Amino acid sequence: MPPADEFDYEARLAALTRVYVAALPDKQADLARLWAACADATTDETWQALRTLAHRLSGSAPNYGFDALGDAARALDTRLGGKMPCRDRTRLAPLVAALHEALAAATATG
Repeated sequence: MPPADEFDYEARLAALTRVYVAALPDKQADLARLWAACADATTDETWQALRTLAHRLSGSAPNYGFDALGDAARALDTRLGGKMPCRDRTRLAPLVAALHEALAAATATG
């Protein structure tokens, strides 16, 4: 039997993971909304919001065991980063689709 503090850690991590997974459908909806809004975006705000979503997912997902989700988010975050955000929707579309699929997979397995 594991020590009591290890059990508490595992129980707390499991509870936090359930909360994280429960929020993923909202993140998926945010991704779809932001991606659609980027089609007509005339300011950097929408693109920055899309990057922020990807950036946060790239950092948080691996902490909960969702490495593929983190990798997909990191790829989009990297492409949107830098001095000038990449606004080539043709090049971004596969990265957004991969992130969408990774969110769906994480939601289904969580």
